[in-house]
Amino acid sequence: MPRDPKHNTSKNEKTPLERKSIELTDHLFRKLCNEKVFPRRSRWLFAGKLADLANDYMNCVDRANEIRVLTQTERNARHYWQTMALANLQTLDARVNQAGRVLQIDANVMEYYAGLVNECSRLIQAWMTSDEKKYGPPSNTIKRNDSSPK
Repeated sequence: MPRDPKHNTSKNEKTPLERKSIELTDHLFRKLCNEKVFPRRSRWLFAGKLADLANDYMNCVDRANEIRVLTQTERNARHYWQTMALANLQTLDARVNQAGRVLQIDANVMEYYAGLVNECSRLIQAWMTSDEKKYGPPSNTIKRNDSSPK
């Protein structure tokens, strides 16, 4: 896909969302490796699934960020990956909160994590709003099959 000349192509410079998302996933990965937070005897319940969800979230952020919007198709693709990033973030948040309840994770750890999730969510929504103002709404690319339930 062609690059938008206004887009920063330096790999060292990250957007605020990328920086906050990296902070979120790094924080989660460090906690998953900490036996005081996720004891070895119960780590199997959550650790692998949470790591997978965190990686899925980051992949969606990266994919959305790689798309330079020059056509409606690219606009739709970016909107799709932004929406998937938000959905993955919400799923990750629900599963981390479940782990926090089950494993009785320290309230300060959970509060810090919740702040990171809220900030990432806010940044994704702001990005989506900015894109809508800049490029217009995404077109409806989902075609309903007449045989589908109504």
